[in-house]
Amino acid sequence: MERFSSVFHAMGTLLLDCALSGTKGGPLMREAYDENPFYALLLFGFALLANVTVMGVLGALMVQTIKKVTEAQEDYKLKLRNYEIMDSFWASIVELDENGDGWVTYEEFLKLLSSAENLMLLRNLGVEVETLISLADFFFEENNGRMSQVALKQWVLDLRACQKSTSKDHYVTRQFLTTKFRKALEANSTERPSTGFIS
Repeated sequence: MERFSSVFHAMGTLLLDCALSGTKGGPLMREAYDENPFYALLLFGFALLANVTVMGVLGALMVQTIKKVTEAQEDYKLKLRNYEIMDSFWASIVELDENGDGWVTYEEFLKLLSSAENLMLLRNLGVEVETLISLADFFFEENNGRMSQVALKQWVLDLRACQKSTSKDHYVTRQFLTTKFRKALEANSTERPSTGFIS
């Protein structure tokens, strides 16, 4: 009764003498058995449940750790594969680089997309070619009409279908829509016929 004289004493006894004890509550169960076999049975059930719970938590932590390590390895392999594909893509760009300055222009980029091999490389990356073409004029305009190897790689990789959207993507989308809307307004204003009267 001294071990369970209050709630705090009972919690300390169950924690220290059952859950955390190396004997797993064996001596305490013997003392409880001398008082009443039912008490010993209750302590045995608590010790069993506590140890199974701890084992379950440790097992779950181990599974999550292995899962995270596996995902990190797969992500690293995928990045290496993507950069290898992008290196092949850039090699094709270098072949089409008419002035040999190491930069790709919008016209050179469109010539690059006329190759079935290059389109296959982009699809292997998970890039939607139609989206790439529709956004190309905007991105090249934002980069003063040409893009470096690093900028082009990052842009193409950001357009993969599996890529999660970020706040930066929403900002770029807003810029894109604003630019397109402004161009449409300018085109509309230049094409609008004169409303003056002919005498």
